[in-house]
Amino acid sequence: MAMKFSNTQTLKALISHHIALIDRFNSDSFEEFALLFLKMDDYDNMEIKKSIQIIFRDSDIIFEDHQNYIILLPKTNWNGAVELLNGLQDFLNQKLQDSIVTYPDDGEDAQALLDEFVHVVQKLYNITLKL
Repeated sequence: MAMKFSNTQTLKALISHHIALIDRFNSDSFEEFALLFLKMDDYDNMEIKKSIQIIFRDSDIIFEDHQNYIILLPKTNWNGAVELLNGLQDFLNQKLQDSIVTYPDDGEDAQALLDEFVHVVQKLYNITLKL
């Protein structure tokens, strides 16, 4: 089961740490990761929310932002994030609203990546994330 956090300030620290590890070890196998936003405030079904917490990989980290989720997907590019999302939607038999940004394509440091993430979520859902 993926780890779950409620403090989004921890998200920035983990992203910074993950980027520092990529830079330090200069590892091609770790060079990208994705942030996934799941808009869940329209879902009252607690079983769906519990399933989301169980389905993601042990290496994935889930953050709660009000009733929505932000998920850090290490070693996952945009296509991999879409595959995970499609698998989740198939499992739940639900279409979920989502946004995805990836490192380094959408930002080369933690702040730039989070700024793009906030921008994408604001543009698509008119939700202002406080990251």
